[in-house]
Amino acid sequence: MDQNGVSVTLGIGSAPYQKTFITSLLRERMLRRVLGRGPGFDVQDPVDGNLRVIKRYPIMAFADRVLWAIWRRVPSRIRPRPPVMPRILASDRLWSAWIPPCSVFHSWSGCCLASLRVAKQKGAITLLENAARHPRHWHFAGVDECRRFGIDPRERSTVLPPLLIRRIEQEYELCDRIVVPSTVAQRSLAEFGLGDKAVVVTPGVDTDFFAPASTPRTDAVFRACFVGRVELAKGAGYLLQAWKRLGLSKAELLLVGEVKPEMNSLLRVNADASVRMTGSVPPAKLAELYRQSDLFVFPSVNEGLAQVLFEAMSSGLPIVASDYSGADDLVTDGKEGFIVPVRDVDRLAEKILWCYQHREESLAMGHAARAKVENEFTLEHYNQRQIALYRQLVKR
Repeated sequence: MDQNGVSVTLGIGSAPYQKTFITSLLRERMLRRVLGRGPGFDVQDPVDGNLRVIKRYPIMAFADRVLWAIWRRVPSRIRPRPPVMPRILASDRLWSAWIPPCSVFHSWSGCCLASLRVAKQKGAITLLENAARHPRHWHFAGVDECRRFGIDPRERSTVLPPLLIRRIEQEYELCDRIVVPSTVAQRSLAEFGLGDKAVVVTPGVDTDFFAPASTPRTDAVFRACFVGRVELAKGAGYLLQAWKRLGLSKAELLLVGEVKPEMNSLLRVNADASVRMTGSVPPAKLAELYRQSDLFVFPSVNEGLAQVLFEAMSSGLPIVASDYSGADDLVTDGKEGFIVPVRDVDRLAEKILWCYQHREESLAMGHAARAKVENEFTLEHYNQRQIALYRQLVKR
């Protein structure tokens, strides 16, 4: 506990922007306990300035692996949705038995209904980490995109089970504050009457790991980069249409991430030899792909605030992103990049073309993007913003 009486039990920490958060809490003497969602569902306490595992459940990790192995062996034509709920229910049940007396309990949405109840019974202020829009907005945005592109919604693999949506809404009702990454996410929750609970804590990024290239590129190819699930809800359909319309010479569209089945027909129609798909890549490869690119494009229709925006800006890339991506909180239109209306293929193509035709100005935007991240959106900036919220709530 710090001198202001802040002691935090943490059920978060797995997001990229929380990479150094636990270390910061240890330094501030705020950390009471960490409830891990890793394979062994570890429970860790601070001891002499470091974390020590006090309880582990290896049988749960084994059961989880068996469940997923069985699911993967079911033929795809009859395979049910991914079995996410058993793990969520099991981890929450285990966590709820390990909530100590503390002033703040902070955990992920969807994962902590029982734990929230116990934490409130013990007098803690309860925070729910919600990285996306309201789950009903998130769900229906994907369904709507399928309708717009004439694709069977059953082809979508990225969905929220109805049981999980109802569970998250119960957590919203129970918790004291909902921590969101952007004003887009905050507005989404406000539409469901949760505006008073939602508070924005903007994430950060590892600026050492995601950094601009130290030497100029030798190839003359103009490379626009997209990172994320290649799916309709990320705006990939609009991006493919814009890229095909432009028909740029000596240019490449790089799609980094898992290609979802719903995109197959659109790729057949819109993707030519200038579109390169890498699939999912490890972090080191991802950082290198950013450094090999000239522009980052992210026309998502359904986002809280994509971490890839921070990564691309930190890598020195100008941004072209939709006004539903969360980029409004990071990018000043015309300075670090451009914000375009969601689903507007004309404007999306126009801004990509501008960056293609104005290489020097686009490069300057990338430098401005890197400077913006260094000044406002490092990991330490995030840590201090989150710690300041804890202190503010406990003081009240």
